[in-house]
Amino acid sequence: AVLRLVAGESPALSDAQRREVARLRGGVGFFHWPLEFPEVFDRGGFDCVLGNPPWERIKLQELEFFAERDTNIAEAPNKAARQKLIERLPDTNPELHAAFREALRAAEGQSKFARASERFPLTAVGDVNLYALFAEHDRWLLNPRGRGGLVVPTGIATDDSTKGFFRDIADSRCLIQLVGFENEEFMFAGVANVVRFCLFVIGGTQITCPEPRFAFYLRHANQLSQNERFFSLTNKDFEILSPNTHTCPVFRTSADAALTRAIYQRVPVLLEESAGLNPWGVHFSAMVHMANDSSLFHEQAFPAGVPLYEAKLFWHFDHRFGSYDLKGVLPGKGGRGLPEMPAERLLDLTYRITPQYWIDRQELEARIPEYWTYAWLVAFRDVTSAKLERTSVFSYLPRTAVGHSAVTTFFEPSIDPPHITCFVANCNSLAFDYGVRQKVGGTHLTFGYLYQIPIIPPNAYTDTDLAFIVPRVLELTYTAWDLQPLARDLGYEGEPFRWDPDRRALLRAELDAYYAALYGLTRDELRYILDPKDVYGPDFPGETFRVLKEREEKEYGEYRTRRLVLEA
Repeated sequence: AVLRLVAGESPALSDAQRREVARLRGGVGFFHWPLEFPEVFDRGGFDCVLGNPPWERIKLQELEFFAERDTNIAEAPNKAARQKLIERLPDTNPELHAAFREALRAAEGQSKFARASERFPLTAVGDVNLYALFAEHDRWLLNPRGRGGLVVPTGIATDDSTKGFFRDIADSRCLIQLVGFENEEFMFAGVANVVRFCLFVIGGTQITCPEPRFAFYLRHANQLSQNERFFSLTNKDFEILSPNTHTCPVFRTSADAALTRAIYQRVPVLLEESAGLNPWGVHFSAMVHMANDSSLFHEQAFPAGVPLYEAKLFWHFDHRFGSYDLKGVLPGKGGRGLPEMPAERLLDLTYRITPQYWIDRQELEARIPEYWTYAWLVAFRDVTSAKLERTSVFSYLPRTAVGHSAVTTFFEPSIDPPHITCFVANCNSLAFDYGVRQKVGGTHLTFGYLYQIPIIPPNAYTDTDLAFIVPRVLELTYTAWDLQPLARDLGYEGEPFRWDPDRRALLRAELDAYYAALYGLTRDELRYILDPKDVYGPDFPGETFRVLKEREEKEYGEYRTRRLVLEA
């Protein structure tokens, strides 16, 4: 009926219905493309579509909504507390409550339209984002020989929620070019520096491009002339590099593309969905949601309670990386966050971290698979980035609750504790981390990314491999009594190992070198992974572990990891 009114017709509506249509039309701004541009669609669509669509989810963000309307609600300590304040609004501020309900209804209506209208079959999935809807819509606007160019987040090619759209674009060979930028130099002044966006160029249905061009991590337009940054990928490459999703890796240079392709041809991915291959029997779980489950949190320890671990509390082979009992006592890292763990705490074999919250043990046990009988867990950091010192961070933890900023990892009973140590060592290795960095396009290490990273399968480990890897992982991990169950499951009955930073650096370097060999890397390929400029010279635009290198040069006067790994 609304569309007939827009077209100037007069359907049989009551006066009340007409008033409601007029109200919605004024508030929503309905727009029907074929009715607005009939002569264009008579020719099959537009010759050219250019745009910079909105980059925001179709979901009401409570914090943003209340930030300028009610600071008490916006600054509530957690979702449960915020929800209680919202529920009181009909009495405390009825006008704000009405505005909130209207905004909520509008967001839900837009989301329902996007999902149910069949206008966006490939992008109206998950938390729907407007930029993805616009990308699919703009493709629909093109005539068969037309061209489209959009400025959108790089997630259009890398995220799980847009994998259906990107795969369809790639399979139909209408993707022409994707040039990715990072906003570190604030090309967009009003957008955070961590945001990544791209110039996304596509063609109509009669345009075929068998080898589209790619580039990522540009910061200036003048870098478009650096040929080393550009590489081409075919459909076959997407099948090899992203067998589950056909999403796009985010290589910095053509050298990264060539090396990563070679690794994928030698080593299988963690989980191949189409073939039903999951050799590690792995299952990931986001155990406790820090917002939705906040009503379960206690701010003090209690007899039936267990600590709630967050990602910031652990690091590679280190379950005591951070603790809330140090907050306010020592300065936080970079002036914010949790303080660096003092050496005397790490040397104390009885010291346990203090979390921000505790939850009931029954809640913990209800979220752990029945087959997982061990008194310890394996977890990894979900929040991460390819621009940080390290991207893949795995650790053993006591059997405790884990917030969704970290993800727990369970293995089928056929995978024994010694092989699980190999899995953890593999995921903490530089070779594995290098692969992860070619995948992660945003700030989360999702299941979908991890499934598609090459990892040494369990049946590839020999007794010699286990004899080398397991003792080193044990020594790196078992540094306090609360992980004694893990040590016993690995056949060790002694005391925890003394925290010795120099010894730990050597053990990790030996594991890094060993896994480089297991991945089949040559010495020059390992040198490249450690520092591309060591291979191609100081002007080479690529980088891998630059932040790690810069920190160690400042702290030790040398890139210590590079020296130790190559020596090993």
